[in-house]
Amino acid sequence: MSNMPGYNLLEQSDFLRGVNFGEPNGPYKSSRQAARLREDTVFSIQPCQHNSTEEFYPKNEIDARYIHMGWPAPSDLPARPWGTIYQEPKSNSGNWVSRRMVVHRWTVSVRHQDIEPSSEFLKAVETALKAPGAANQMEELRGVFAAWGEMIPTVAVCGASLAATGVLGSKQTLTGDAATFLPPDRGPNVMQAIDRNLDITGNFERRLESRIQGGNPEIFSKSGFNAWLTDVVKNDNSSTWRIVKVNQGVPITEILPKALRQKINRLFSYGNMITRSAPCGAELPLGFDGASAGVKDIGQIKVWYDVNGMKDLAIVYTDGTETGPYGFGKVPTNKVSDTFVLAPGEFITNIFVWNAPTVIKALQLVKNTYEVSQRYGDSTDANWPTLWKEGGNALVGMSGSFDANWLTQLQPAWRSDVKANNHRNFELTYINNGTGTTFNDFRFLGDPWTSRISRIQYRNTAQPMAGFQVTYSSKLGGNEVHQETPVRGTDIGNRDSWTLAEGEYITQVKGRNVFNVIYQIEFVTNKGNTKQFGQAAGTEFVQDPPKKDLVLCFFIGSCGGYIQSLILAWGPPPQ
Repeated sequence: MSNMPGYNLLEQSDFLRGVNFGEPNGPYKSSRQAARLREDTVFSIQPCQHNSTEEFYPKNEIDARYIHMGWPAPSDLPARPWGTIYQEPKSNSGNWVSRRMVVHRWTVSVRHQDIEPSSEFLKAVETALKAPGAANQMEELRGVFAAWGEMIPTVAVCGASLAATGVLGSKQTLTGDAATFLPPDRGPNVMQAIDRNLDITGNFERRLESRIQGGNPEIFSKSGFNAWLTDVVKNDNSSTWRIVKVNQGVPITEILPKALRQKINRLFSYGNMITRSAPCGAELPLGFDGASAGVKDIGQIKVWYDVNGMKDLAIVYTDGTETGPYGFGKVPTNKVSDTFVLAPGEFITNIFVWNAPTVIKALQLVKNTYEVSQRYGDSTDANWPTLWKEGGNALVGMSGSFDANWLTQLQPAWRSDVKANNHRNFELTYINNGTGTTFNDFRFLGDPWTSRISRIQYRNTAQPMAGFQVTYSSKLGGNEVHQETPVRGTDIGNRDSWTLAEGEYITQVKGRNVFNVIYQIEFVTNKGNTKQFGQAAGTEFVQDPPKKDLVLCFFIGSCGGYIQSLILAWGPPPQ
């Protein structure tokens, strides 16, 4: 096959290199050859000798960048398997125009079935798919495609080109004609020379780029257009020819063996990407879908609430897409109560929700950076909380139902391709319910991955549980740091403290309570130590971890003059 006409040209050109579209300034060609022609391949490569001029009016900057590089607009290309998570950067609309002059030297046409991956590319894909877990496999594959390209051309023109792309003024039209305009052959300003030869000088209000592809750009710079063109058309200079116009292309995964293609398609499928937690609130059909905008990064979450509960929410994604508000928030006079902003790289991994049978009472959001939002909604009579999480996966949206005044049901949707490192899964158990001011100690954990309960202070009189204060210790930057909660239960009385040794964890909680009073509490540790305080009154209870080998990590509850309710958060021992 190496003796077939044009074979060496294909091997030496950039035809068999992938192109990456994901970067803000893309597309760009990979420096690595991702593919080779199969043995006994029948392909078409035809010499040609003509120039053509092209003029395009892209609808936005993204389309302009593709067309400027000689590729079709994104909407004219086949979908990539990872399209559900691929996010084009924000695109500026405007009066875009791209003018190109293409020097045709070869036209190339090959079926993607006749292309096979290079051994290096194949090995990179196989290695990525051996990573543990779907999220890690997706992350590794994204790195592979960034290095080797996302798509590969199958029908293209090889040669050289001049291109200039930019935005015209609002009342401006493109003048001149590159097919007939032949300016004086002089330089050396390359950008000005490209503009002159495309008869586009002075037209752009904002320029994207001027580009030379193929040939020897230094000849253009030093000696002008005619010398460059004369040099380009010489067959001896075929090594300088480039793929300058792509008519058809395929995702780079199409050249992989069938088993690998299927595995990648399944990995990036919508069903594998999106998971949902159990809904909370009214048992109604969902009125909106949290994943309707696709798999995207969240930039901010807007909330509407008052002291009685959650009224509405909206999620704004980094590409500008917004889902919600749905009911209360759509009324112009109902202003947003708060906006929880996520920086690049931040995402929601945990959500605490308090609900009544027919309404969402309160909501609290936790980032992968451990930042905790304020508690939105009812801060007192809010029932037991539910902790929504999906093993560190990132929140992609919120489904639910609503009426004119309230969110009546919520259900988070999670994406499996983005996951927090060192995520610690917590499980809640409930002692009782109360009506005091709600507290949640999660914000005092520091680094939840390494956090532990190191000290507890308490009222040491024979009265209901009060004066309750917890110190959480964790490791940040190699140093142990300590964070202390406010005092929970303000009734007066002498106080005492109990310190847990390093490596000592609470593994059982016992005590006595009635509906809205914790009278007595007793902690049992893995070292066999116990600490009991409070009043011997009420009904006895015993709380063990919901799963083997879990330890007590933090407290949620409500209080007034004393502790009225207590929820225990269990998790694996700190690392």
